[in-house]
Amino acid sequence: MTAPVPVFHLITELDVGGAQKALACLLARLDRDNFSPTVACLYNGDRVVAQEIRQLNLPVIDLGMTAKWRWDAFWRLYRLLRRQRPTILHTWMFHANFPGRLLGRLTGTPIIISSERTMGHESRWRYWLNRITEPLTDRVTCVSRLVAEFVVEKVGIPRCKIIVIPNGIDVRAFDRVSTRQQARATLRLPSDSMLVGTVARLNPVKRLDVLLQAMASLDNACVVIVGDGVERARLETLSNELGLAERVHFAGQQDDVRPWLAALDVFALTSDWEGMPNAVLEAMATGLPVVATAVGGTPEVVVDGETGLLVPPRDPNALAQAITCLLREPDLRRKMGRAGRERVERHFSIEETVRQTEALYTTLLQEKGYY
Repeated sequence: MTAPVPVFHLITELDVGGAQKALACLLARLDRDNFSPTVACLYNGDRVVAQEIRQLNLPVIDLGMTAKWRWDAFWRLYRLLRRQRPTILHTWMFHANFPGRLLGRLTGTPIIISSERTMGHESRWRYWLNRITEPLTDRVTCVSRLVAEFVVEKVGIPRCKIIVIPNGIDVRAFDRVSTRQQARATLRLPSDSMLVGTVARLNPVKRLDVLLQAMASLDNACVVIVGDGVERARLETLSNELGLAERVHFAGQQDDVRPWLAALDVFALTSDWEGMPNAVLEAMATGLPVVATAVGGTPEVVVDGETGLLVPPRDPNALAQAITCLLREPDLRRKMGRAGRERVERHFSIEETVRQTEALYTTLLQEKGYY
């Protein structure tokens, strides 16, 4: 093939989130001489990540799904695929995977790639829909080895169709542009306190209530929570009930999290489950030690005792003990921070993610006789 291969990316929505950021990072570096991408989302085509993608001079098409399973949105997707005739359809997240597989085959799309990014306990009907439409896809990408095992054992996707491509980040973008004290002064954060922080959507699965409960037992540290979501009001109420109102800073949604990470001493992740946490990769790229729950793909990123400490989920006492260990040992924090940065550079760079994705595209094109 001499012309760039048309690749159609279909994602559920384009608000801030791990899958959305992964797509934007991929598109920013995909070889345009070989691949010509188009992006469509079922809804939220005017949000932050959609604007980032448009700034790459790429089209973003909002299919206008104002409610789940709006059949007119599926009809628009069908007509769009018929009109554009992509060679590769790459779908992201369940609500894009399911219609993408069906409509991709109905419109004669030669290559269909789906993605599995979480280990959340979905309903049985989702597993069933995933399983019965699996024959329509050529490959299923997973962001971690444990996610791959999960979809084999729980969903029933054949192992031969699965390829693990971890998330990657632009590591150099997280070089510290300011010192810890400069970042705190700019953001008006306490200059003389130990700061524990996290970056997350404020939704139940992130279990930030556990972080607040852990911090209530630490009287010498403050906590910074960057992000927004449905749990914010409940978490603010809980912080007041725990007597933490003066020590918790809710930063809200931030377009650039790097200054906030630069201000921290320790990064914490308290999720019930994760596929491959971008926020942890970014914290490690900043040189921060990480305390995280040992769930999903997180242990594939955080090496316990080397780049951070792993704790059981929903255990505020264990979380508090791990945070205390790091706050008391500045040399250990620095050592783990350096090791974390080196690990991300070696294994989780966006360049490696793009290389593996392009290699997958090329392999499938060869299998289909395009090369």
